[in-house]
Amino acid sequence: MNELLLALPAGRDTQGGHYGLSPAHMAYRVGSGPRLLGVRLPPELRGGYMLLDCAGFEGAGDPSNCVRQILGECRRRSFKGIVCDFEGMPTGCLGQLTQLLDRNCAVQGWTLYVPESFASFTPTARVLIPSAISSGTLERRLRAAVERYGPERSALAVEWIREDFLLPAGGRGAPISRQALDDQMRRLEPAVFFDRGLCAHYYTYMIQGQAHFVLFDSPRSIREKLVVANRVGLRSALLPAPEVEEWLDEILPPPLPL
Repeated sequence: MNELLLALPAGRDTQGGHYGLSPAHMAYRVGSGPRLLGVRLPPELRGGYMLLDCAGFEGAGDPSNCVRQILGECRRRSFKGIVCDFEGMPTGCLGQLTQLLDRNCAVQGWTLYVPESFASFTPTARVLIPSAISSGTLERRLRAAVERYGPERSALAVEWIREDFLLPAGGRGAPISRQALDDQMRRLEPAVFFDRGLCAHYYTYMIQGQAHFVLFDSPRSIREKLVVANRVGLRSALLPAPEVEEWLDEILPPPLPL
């Protein structure tokens, strides 16, 4: 892959650079107005990407001033692009906001990443395809994205999942914590399998007569997701630092010598 991004909590140091990872700083939000809100970062911080979410934003207003604020912060921090970590479908002015960002990033030579639901607003942005699926295969999902957007515009958004489904499974399961998963596996001692199509581990169990299906990731499964993405021609991927950082030596090739 040409580029691997690491979604990094605000102000946190990382060893990801040794593995060729670009930090995407989780420090910015679109707030009411809309306007750019941010967590205070070290004044000397430069480079990487702005990671922008919109949690709690109702979508009202003219996004032009917010876009100017975003672009100004990117210039000040020497960011080389923006990751729009927006959940759900476009609401209110968010579609227009990403459209304006797409145009300006193209002029500046920056890279913009957007969720697939915003792809129609951003003809030059890279489209983030979630790695989490509960049916079919990840390879088929990514090949469909490449056919639709092309390999240069298709990017893998890696999610480290731990989800509990009622069988028959469909959609997304109920998220469970790392501790809860570990406790359940110690208690049940289930037979754990690896699904090559989903690129994830799973096991089943019964409780109160109801069958459950637990799907979860590990360093091995994350590595397999990246292998599949690379095989189908994707050029970039976004990794979640809080989950993967302690396992980078198992997920990625050895770091470059210092």
